[in-house]
Amino acid sequence: MKTSNRPSPATRPISRSSFLRTLALGAPFFPATALMAQTEQPAPAPASSLDMGNLRAFVELARSDIRTQKALIMAQNIDFTADEAVEFWPVQREYELELNKLLDRRYELILRYARQYRTMTDKDAAQLANDVFDLECKRTSLKRKYFKKFSRVVPALKAARFFQIENQLNMALDLQVAASLPLIK
Repeated sequence: MKTSNRPSPATRPISRSSFLRTLALGAPFFPATALMAQTEQPAPAPASSLDMGNLRAFVELARSDIRTQKALIMAQNIDFTADEAVEFWPVQREYELELNKLLDRRYELILRYARQYRTMTDKDAAQLANDVFDLECKRTSLKRKYFKKFSRVVPALKAARFFQIENQLNMALDLQVAASLPLIK
């Protein structure tokens, strides 16, 4: 029997274009569809009827999978030297931890939106919009902060490439989330 040295599809690294294509074609990432299903009732569901435990578990599982794939994509698309890699990956983990705090806030805003979109008032819409704009500013500030940190441990070109890939992945994910959320009534 002849054995192959090729990695199995489950262990083969995923390319950035394959990952983006998978997301664009509807890979399940975010629980927005679950939120929509729960808000398709005639009246908005009270907070207590949403199964927050299952929803949070789904989000954490999706984040874990995305984090793993992102690291593979970064490693495949940025040619780090051994010394650069030793310095880069700990800073990248710090960035992910801080980014996750912002993603938690985003998750809270999506939940709030899912509960209110059918009965949202002008005041609710203005508050939600301002909260989203504030979150976007914090995300941009985080990127600026970590671009400086990354540029201390790898060349600026590689730090810029990291954020180029990061932005492409985030845009694909944001598009999927946005497409699954209903418009305000």
